[in-house]
Amino acid sequence: MQHHFFVLRRGQEVVKETLAFCVQKNISAAYFTAIGAVSSAEISYYDIQKREYLSRSFGDVEIDAITGNIAVMDGKLVLHAHGNFSDREMKTVGGHLKSAVVSGTCEVFLVPLKESLVRKFDEDTGLNLIK
Repeated sequence: MQHHFFVLRRGQEVVKETLAFCVQKNISAAYFTAIGAVSSAEISYYDIQKREYLSRSFGDVEIDAITGNIAVMDGKLVLHAHGNFSDREMKTVGGHLKSAVVSGTCEVFLVPLKESLVRKFDEDTGLNLIK
């Protein structure tokens, strides 16, 4: 099984850089995990009844775990990930990862898939789901 390990440095944005890595390596389907620390993170919760994301931002937190996948939607690479983060009091928060800026390091383990992952808008849920 082919796999990649790469490290993001201080100031880099996790979502943007992970997508850029996939573009550079010509990867259109993958799953990944990451750990590290960020100076800011925006995560959200999807309220299925209202069909909207509720977002919150956090500063200076550890990445306990980020897990997600890379797929294609409308011809563009998209990243879908969820993350758990903890603060200095070791309180944790988690949700859908919108963005995160690295403060110390972010170590990413990424595994390309042979299958194609394609997302399409789903009318029933209001989400972009893998079809």
